[in-house]
Amino acid sequence: MMSGATKFTFGTDFREGGRRAAGEADVAAARAEGFSAGREQGRMEAESQLNGLVAQLARAAERLVGQEAAHAAEVEAQAAYVALVAARAFAGVALAERPMAALEQGLRECLAHARMAPHLVMRVNDGAVEAAEALVKRLAQETGFAGRLVVLGEPDIAPGDGRIEWADGGFVIESERLSRLVEQAVATAFPGFRAPKE
Repeated sequence: MMSGATKFTFGTDFREGGRRAAGEADVAAARAEGFSAGREQGRMEAESQLNGLVAQLARAAERLVGQEAAHAAEVEAQAAYVALVAARAFAGVALAERPMAALEQGLRECLAHARMAPHLVMRVNDGAVEAAEALVKRLAQETGFAGRLVVLGEPDIAPGDGRIEWADGGFVIESERLSRLVEQAVATAFPGFRAPKE
């Protein structure tokens, strides 16, 4: 009996070329495994770099959006200031060209509503009494107002401003009030804007 006998080794190729063939198969498998591992590592590195770039782009976009919002707010504040300055300038030019225009319009409206009033008093700036008297006479003739018209000069009334009063009512033209209305209109158009004090 053979005690140290080995089993059949039919699957083993003992020729020199056979070993080489088995070694090449192992090398090809190792290469494929290495290629796969390298590709996976490259993909992970590329993903990591891409995630880093996306994060940088997001931070840059946030900065740009913040800068754009600040710029837009600055442009809006400048536009509001220009609108306010332009409105004040136009009002000043209009007052210089036609200082009695607002009073004339107000007086026309008052004469239409107070046609039967026994008297009407117009209070204006001291320097505008003569022009106001001429205006009152002309409009009384145009409208057929038969009551008594009185023009009084007062030093505390600004040029172009005035008050028209009759027994049952009155009408006030005040440039300061109109200026506040302009400021309110600008503030409505440009929320958050505060008019600079003159």
